[in-house]
Amino acid sequence: MSELVQTAIIAALLGWSVFFMLRRILPNVVHRQQQRLAQMAQMHGYPKLSKWLAPALNSGGGCGSGCSNCSSCASNPAAPQEQAVQWKTTPSKSSGCH
Repeated sequence: MSELVQTAIIAALLGWSVFFMLRRILPNVVHRQQQRLAQMAQMHGYPKLSKWLAPALNSGGGCGSGCSNCSSCASNPAAPQEQAVQWKTTPSKSSGCH
């Protein structure tokens, strides 16, 4: 495979990964930038691209969204229950085993 093609594939994968990481860490910033790109595409006459680029409407959260407004999400795990420590005794040396 050509070195140029390999570099292009790695760059595309790296860009995609950075995009999803930023969406997870800085969702408001990414949302604003996506909205701006969608508006620019609409202004320049690309309605399908604009619709594809437009960020999805957020319904206010769901499981795993990190909203912290309910206790049923995976992001709000219940506090671990306290468990008693049980010590096992070592067998005596006179048990007859070698």
